[in-house]
Amino acid sequence: MHKENDPYHLLDWSEEIGDVLLKSKSFYVALFSTDKRLIYSNDAFSSLMSGDPCSTFINPSFDDLLAMDVSSRMVFNGYLTIGDYRSENNSIFAQIFRKKNKLLVIGGVDIEQLLVQNSTMHQLNREVIDLQRDLIRKKQRLENTLSQLQEVNNELKKMNADMNRFIQILGHDLRSPFTTLLGFSDLLLENLHSYDIERIENLISIINKTSHQTFKLLEELLLWSKAHANRVPFEPRHIAFRSVCQQVVEGLWSNAVSKNIKISIQQIDENLMVFVDEHMLKTILRNLISNAIKFTQRNGEINIRIDCDQAFTVITVTDNGVGIARDQINKLWDMTQHYTTEGTASEKGTGLGLLLCKEFVEKHGGRIWVDSELGKGSSFRFVLPRKEDVTLE
Repeated sequence: MHKENDPYHLLDWSEEIGDVLLKSKSFYVALFSTDKRLIYSNDAFSSLMSGDPCSTFINPSFDDLLAMDVSSRMVFNGYLTIGDYRSENNSIFAQIFRKKNKLLVIGGVDIEQLLVQNSTMHQLNREVIDLQRDLIRKKQRLENTLSQLQEVNNELKKMNADMNRFIQILGHDLRSPFTTLLGFSDLLLENLHSYDIERIENLISIINKTSHQTFKLLEELLLWSKAHANRVPFEPRHIAFRSVCQQVVEGLWSNAVSKNIKISIQQIDENLMVFVDEHMLKTILRNLISNAIKFTQRNGEINIRIDCDQAFTVITVTDNGVGIARDQINKLWDMTQHYTTEGTASEKGTGLGLLLCKEFVEKHGGRIWVDSELGKGSSFRFVLPRKEDVTLE
């Protein structure tokens, strides 16, 4: 009686087992004659050989196998390398038997070797994955660095453009008033005793007006320079909007009266509070209202209104003046553009006022824009958060 786990149980299955093994891609079988002829090889073994079958035995060689001790039918038990010295070769775990003038080669993949190889491949795969992750992290850091460098480069370009604009204003807008001051003062000195009092008063009036305009220009240049370098103190607090707005309007009242322009502060609650830096708010309102006066014809109107919700405050300064062409609007906020035009009464400007407004509005976390139509007037609007913890998206 055969015991359990006895290979003799498989004798009835020898045909099936043999058929499967001979067709297997991982089980190698070949039969050679001792005169170096291939008698049979299955597909798996044939895939290892190239050219003369016996010449593909690398280690041990076919001649070494023929010279081995034949006292036992098994002449070799170990790793057999088959292939080509100059190209690919493979090793299989093989047993080689000899009967008379024939050699039977039976081999396959060593499971222990396969496990080791799999473990090695698994480790290599993990190392490759780790390397890929490390490369991705380094790539991300490099991209971040490049992005930061691009931002710095863009900022440097902007600073350079701003500096060029600053120098341009100094060279152009200051030269003209100083030429006027020097010319008329020289003329007055040379003819002081020959001009009548009316002519002298006229020259002094021109010099005085030009001096005030030049001083205003210098003030705007210095204020813009400080704002751009973040050297203007920013101290927001809750203040009554109507009171501040009224102070600004009163300071510009003479400008409006000279052109018979009516300025209205529309139905603003005296107790309405806004969270702003008072000095910056005054600068914003002063520039917007002053511009409205500048570009409004005689007998025109300017309206100031404020709209609020729980989060934001929208302040609008509207005039019925000359308006702005659509293709010129973007130039208002661009430091690289020298956009300045004369007012309806030939008033001069630097083009810096609106840039200051933009700087100060954005300092509060808000934004500013304009709606305008030629011949019908303009509405400058800026929106500000109402609370410290609210920012505009």
